[in-house]
Amino acid sequence: MRNEKRVKVTAGLGAVVALLLVAATPLGHPALRLKASPSTVWDDSDPTVLVEGTHTYLFGSSNNRKVPVRQITSFSSSLATSQADWAAHSVDAMPTRPAWVNPAKWQIWAPSVIKIGTQFLMYFASHNAAATTDMNNDQCIGRAVSSSPMGPYRPSAAPLYCGLPAEGAVGGLPASNRYGRGALDPDVFLAHDGHLYLIVALSRTSASIGEVPLSAGGVPTGGLNTKANTLAGVSLPWQDGTDNTTLTPGSFLENPSMIYEPQTKTYLLFYSGGRWATASYVTGFARCAHASGPCTLERSGPFLMSGNGRSGVGGLTAFVSSAGAMRVAYSSWTAGHEGQSGSVGQYSRQVTWGLLSVSPGSDPATQTVTLH
Repeated sequence: MRNEKRVKVTAGLGAVVALLLVAATPLGHPALRLKASPSTVWDDSDPTVLVEGTHTYLFGSSNNRKVPVRQITSFSSSLATSQADWAAHSVDAMPTRPAWVNPAKWQIWAPSVIKIGTQFLMYFASHNAAATTDMNNDQCIGRAVSSSPMGPYRPSAAPLYCGLPAEGAVGGLPASNRYGRGALDPDVFLAHDGHLYLIVALSRTSASIGEVPLSAGGVPTGGLNTKANTLAGVSLPWQDGTDNTTLTPGSFLENPSMIYEPQTKTYLLFYSGGRWATASYVTGFARCAHASGPCTLERSGPFLMSGNGRSGVGGLTAFVSSAGAMRVAYSSWTAGHEGQSGSVGQYSRQVTWGLLSVSPGSDPATQTVTLH
């Protein structure tokens, strides 16, 4: 089914570490409450971008393909052109179901792809067939390998990472699944120092966005339940997608994406907050001293939100284009049709390209960050 994403129940299990809420590194001046721009890529959600030489590839969550992938030749082509191209040349990067994925809930969410050596590695989230207790937090991170950027990717038989260690019933939730508390929305990231990290959304905790160190081969160094460094958590009233003074209990952050900013030698972190299938889904911003943190959250409001006929703006991914420019891709709904697909997918989430702009200077405290 198109855009049939998970349903999460997440407990507010304690406050986020106070260090995250103070200026661990100077934040600068990120733009606030930017409005979404019209979309130009047909039927793509939770986008991720792989740049390989002069070629650019866009991946997304399951639509009519399990892992849709397309080669991008222009950031300014029209939505109609994208629709026609997808109808004529749709490609599934991973048509084979991973053995650990629940066959009754076989959707792939938020793939992230990186080249290591001569191989392309895809990290993705899906529902674990081994779940027996907490079916609302049953996702794990898997991995698949290909010799070609567009696949086909061969999935591993077992999941790679399943979040925090298992726990008993707590905060109104049943006992977690035996393999862990759940993890989703991976962003595999090569830091400026050459180390690999998995930036990930963690279930059953208010410290929702974490970082897991990876080996040179792209495997968590501590195994299936590697301890995650907290990068961002639920603490601000607008993070539930409602621009008011009240934070909804059980709110959750997801879809992290990180990019290195070379002038200030810091890392910019984007994440989504609120409910993904509603108009109130928003994108937040933080600046981190390193890929492993600590990070300073922009407290005053979201970075990106609904506008210009688009709503539920999230899943932002940041990347460096083949021309060396910092760019983003994000998904949104047609306003008034949130959570719908339409007869031919016309209301499914579509993707917008943006240019990430930072002001000159090496001081992160004075740098401005905005989208064009």
